[in-house]
Amino acid sequence: MKKRNKIIEQLREDELRNINLLNFLENNYVLDIEAIGKSIFLRGRSDQIWIYISSSNEEELRSLKSRLHEKDKNFAAIEDWMLPVLREDNEIIWDLSMSQYYLPDNIVIPKSEFKSIPLSLADAETIYDNSEYKEALSIDYIHDRITNGSSIGLYEKDQLVAWGMTHDDGGMGFLHVLPECRRKKYGYNITLLLIEEIRQKGKIPFVYIEKENMKSINLVLNLNFKKHKGVHWFQLK
Repeated sequence: MKKRNKIIEQLREDELRNINLLNFLENNYVLDIEAIGKSIFLRGRSDQIWIYISSSNEEELRSLKSRLHEKDKNFAAIEDWMLPVLREDNEIIWDLSMSQYYLPDNIVIPKSEFKSIPLSLADAETIYDNSEYKEALSIDYIHDRITNGSSIGLYEKDQLVAWGMTHDDGGMGFLHVLPECRRKKYGYNITLLLIEEIRQKGKIPFVYIEKENMKSINLVLNLNFKKHKGVHWFQLK
């Protein structure tokens, strides 16, 4: 516990860079956490076992890499510059490339036109059925995010038509509006409500967006989010 608390203090020295690791530590079961110099390695379990790394030094990163187990296959939010080092002598099965955007504390956002209503477990099946990422998603993970994260649902005649949640590292995601209910500013207002809820918890609102998803990128840029870094989720063979 002493080592863990010391590492958390180290992560908090650069909260913006490490907000995802701090949130993962708070929300999930941590199997191992270690520091080498100013670099930190985290192995934790949510829907599966994930590896998170915070580093700005290649030598320290290589030292952390040497501590990986043979079964360490799933990597989360790995910065662009780390990817060549971690994939050396390894074959990647899949790689999801995204950009991270965050909302600075001094940015004032508009008030939503809608009331904040959290999702319920009964909504999980609808969320899963409408997801574009079924291969990397499970009902259990959605249940966990509804129970333990921030979530917003918008309903028409008691039917869920739009929603958003936070992921296991606190990133905003799952934003979806049913096709027949688009052009009603539902996605925009859910984003506003999620930002408000995250800020009430004393957290930094941030989001990962695929680089070709210009609609979502324009949404957050219009709210004055700032691009922070490129990151990757990937799985080694």
